[in-house]
Amino acid sequence: MRKLLRILGVVGLAAVVLVGVSSVSNLVLGAYETANVHPYGERVSIDGGQINVSVTGEGEKTVVLLGGYGTASPVLDFTPLIGELDDAYTVVAIERFGYGYSDLDVTQRTVANISTELHDTLSKLNVKDSYVLMAHSLAAIYSLDYVNRFPGEVSALVTIDGTVPEDFAVAPRTGGWERFLSITGWVRWMTALDPAITTPSAPVGVYSERDIEQIRLMTIRNYANPAVIDENNRSAENFAAVGGLGYPTGLPVLAFLSQQLIDANTEWRPAHAQQLESLDRSELVVLDGGQYLHWTHSREMAEQLRRFLG
Repeated sequence: MRKLLRILGVVGLAAVVLVGVSSVSNLVLGAYETANVHPYGERVSIDGGQINVSVTGEGEKTVVLLGGYGTASPVLDFTPLIGELDDAYTVVAIERFGYGYSDLDVTQRTVANISTELHDTLSKLNVKDSYVLMAHSLAAIYSLDYVNRFPGEVSALVTIDGTVPEDFAVAPRTGGWERFLSITGWVRWMTALDPAITTPSAPVGVYSERDIEQIRLMTIRNYANPAVIDENNRSAENFAAVGGLGYPTGLPVLAFLSQQLIDANTEWRPAHAQQLESLDRSELVVLDGGQYLHWTHSREMAEQLRRFLG
């Protein structure tokens, strides 16, 4: 028994030392990367902190892109879609708190705060009316609140496999375990072994090697940060806040849905169809592929948007 305890003690001590070395290495490498990687886009100051945005194109109509939950770098993630849109539109990609190069330590991620911060950011950019919101995944929840909170400003809404405020879509609460994985360097070493895990279903060529490396670094930087953890843990609260809302009847809505999610959840398509049924003008388009449809269908989505907007 004493021998077994000694062995366990040595193993435990080795594990502590390994975690310590990994944590320090992760901290040093993170500081080096922050000092030597040039941020993209521009930072906009609003109440609460700084929001990072990317503005490309010079089209008369503005399309505002909103990333989903857990996407480390929405601007880089939307690269293929931005490339298909910014020849015809002014494209504004916004990284809310917790994402990209925006501030990471802003909590209170309520749907009301997120909508207000989006509105404040667009106001600072002089984007004030008749713009298109294009929301991926969880951002569809915030968009539902937004078009009701700021009526008349959005000319059309597009959702990319948008989340619906239903019980089956509520995320389980998370604690400090994910943050522990980030601090101790687990995320760094896993993504170093296989950088493609940050864009697992993106076809070869959609992202350059430089893009994939930068997305990897942003994943290391942003994984399980305070804003993202708070956002996740408020999903039930935020779903309840918009549960009684519908889209304004006069708002055109184009909804792209993933065939994979339809196959995985029989409630997925009916829930989206119900959201659209009372609108004067709406369309539901099903595309083959996973939830990140803009990785595989950006050109088709851009063409569908142009047609929908007329």
